Amino acid sequence: MARRSKAEAEQTRAAILDAAEHQFFDNGVSCTTLSHIASRAGVTRGAIYWHFANKTDLFNAMLERIHLPFRQMLGELEQANEQSALAQIKDVMKRAMVLVEEDPQYYRVLTIVFHRCEYIEELNPVVVQQDQLNQEVVENLTMAFTRAADNGELNEAITPQDAAIALNALVGGLLSQFLQHPGFISLSKQLDTLLDTLFIGLAKQG
Repeated sequence: MARRSKAEAEQTRAAILDAAEHQFFDNGVSCTTLSHIASRAGVTRGAIYWHFANKTDLFNAMLERIHLPFRQMLGELEQANEQSALAQIKDVMKRAMVLVEEDPQYYRVLTIVFHRCEYIEELNPVVVQQDQLNQEVVENLTMAFTRAADNGELNEAITPQDAAIALNALVGGLLSQFLQHPGFISLSKQLDTLLDTLFIGLAKQG
């Protein structure tokens, strides 16, 4: 019985997260209340408070569901493989971005983060978490670009940190455009060319 109750609790938690994800996507974060989420999930507000302290806690949990796979991809950059360092960086970032196009959950959650979320006082802990993830991305990329520099692959006029910041900014801009204007960019079809606008300049010349 206890095992079944635990499974039911996990199902309820997942249903609340699913409802929040769709509600935030449809109506924005600031216009969504816990009552809206409870109604969509078919539970009471009390059920939400059993699992989450408040809307910020719920929002955070929603983000964590997609952060884990993305962090696993970033973790690949900590280990060299048979590819050149630049090729490995491009491959990891391409797979991470194409995932947004192919996985509806990634698409919804990142649309919320980029275009449905007002970074108001209520969500300050979420903003801090997003800043931490962004810093983690830049640090991982800097480490990978440092390996590229050590291998003689990186343009000597560009520092690994500058390369990391530039790539992070390009990826963020492409994702924002893709999410805001569906159909304007096909990540799966155009991404190699779009990334090469930066990578051609990053590569050592001659």
